[in-house]
Amino acid sequence: MSIRIAVDIMGGDNPPETLAAGAIRAAADTGAEIILCGTERVKEKLGALPKGVSFAVAESVVEMTDEPSVVNNTKKDSSVAAAVELCRDGKADAVVSCGNTGALFTSASLTLRRIKGVRRAALATVVPLEKPFILLDCGANTDATPDILALYARMGTIYAENVLGIENPRVGLINNGAEPHKGTPLYRETYALLSAEPHINFTGNCEGKNVPFGCCDVLVCDGFTGNIVLKLIEGMANFLSGTLKDLFAGSPASVAAGALTLGRTKKLKKQLDPAEYGGAPFLGLAKPVIKAHGGSDEYAFCSAVKQAAAYAQSGTIEKIAAAMAKKDTEEQ
Repeated sequence: MSIRIAVDIMGGDNPPETLAAGAIRAAADTGAEIILCGTERVKEKLGALPKGVSFAVAESVVEMTDEPSVVNNTKKDSSVAAAVELCRDGKADAVVSCGNTGALFTSASLTLRRIKGVRRAALATVVPLEKPFILLDCGANTDATPDILALYARMGTIYAENVLGIENPRVGLINNGAEPHKGTPLYRETYALLSAEPHINFTGNCEGKNVPFGCCDVLVCDGFTGNIVLKLIEGMANFLSGTLKDLFAGSPASVAAGALTLGRTKKLKKQLDPAEYGGAPFLGLAKPVIKAHGGSDEYAFCSAVKQAAAYAQSGTIEKIAAAMAKKDTEEQ
């Protein structure tokens, strides 16, 4: 039986038709069945859909400017709610959306629930630097406790092993120094917890200056810090891309130099492009939910849907559930 993915194509920066094209492309590449969720008007625009792709009509759209709570009160009939409900009802195995992050998290948390033993889900994203790594939490929860950060480390380890294929992934804790005594009480206490954790490969604190150079495979922090780290990395990537473009423009000598290094600059641009990974999973939820970037184009959205298929097929959720059950047994 193929993987079935409910795809919310509303609420992003690009037109729903663009996102639908990305989802259809992912269906062709993976063999997954796709259920597009959108308004009747969008359904009419799309016309006939290819085999394996269907459409679920929603009455409203959660906008980026809406409060997350609207998805469970004034906009219960929205496209994001429809996608989540399809997963709840067993008609889909995973959900993808590039709409309002808070609304997606609220709907999925209340409708799909968390894995037993998971106190808080985390938004995890693959950061494509010199050596790609998983950053979590990067925005689902702005605060945390040492126990919660230790939970993120365990879930991130399982995801890195099963979805990214990283053997014995190294876990790092973002901090303002490498020494165990550095940081706020939250991070000092978390350091002690992670050092004693037998089921993860904790390598210590990771300073900001070392983040781009492969200091770890799983980087753990609270959602406030993680979101700043992620947005700074994205901003610097855009800055670097623009600087390189300007550097190789203008004089004939600059243009010639650009032509000579074109292969390497294209490789660098692709390496820094978040579209290669597409989206961020909410780890800890009972079903796979992928948050695609709000500005996703067809290619990026295709990558996000492919990521959802890989997540659903990986058995990661079952392994997180087993790890939580084992930990509960050990603590009794």
